[in-house]
Amino acid sequence: MQFKNSTHKRRFMSAIKPMDQKDKTQMAVAFLLTATKALWDRSRICMINNKILVHRIHLNHTSEEVYVLYCAAKDIAFGTTLISVSDLVDEELLSRELYRLIFTALEIKRFGVGIVIPSPQEKKK
Repeated sequence: MQFKNSTHKRRFMSAIKPMDQKDKTQMAVAFLLTATKALWDRSRICMINNKILVHRIHLNHTSEEVYVLYCAAKDIAFGTTLISVSDLVDEELLSRELYRLIFTALEIKRFGVGIVIPSPQEKKK
C-alpha cells in the first residue's frame, strides 16, 4: 500500500494523530482527503470531535482529481455510489494513481490503518 507521495504520508500521519485509529472508516476517509493539500485544506476545517464530517466539506473550483477523491471518501463514509465499479476500471476516467489511492482506502476500511502504517511490533522485526 502506498501513499501518493511523502507529503501525503506526513499529512495523513498528522491528521490521524487525534483520531480513533481503530475507526477504519475514518482512517480510509482521512487517507483520501489528505492526498492533496487543496482537499485537505477544505476538509480539516470540517473535523469536529476528532472526526471528519464529510458532508460538511464544500468543494468549488476544484480539480478533477480533488473531486474524485472527495467522491470516493463520501462513498466510503456513507455507502453511496458516486463512483461506480465501471468508473473504477475506466482508464479514461481514472488515472492509475487515483485508482491506487481509492483501492488503498478501501483496504484501510476493510483491514484497518495497519496496512499503511506498521504497528510498533512490526517495526521491531
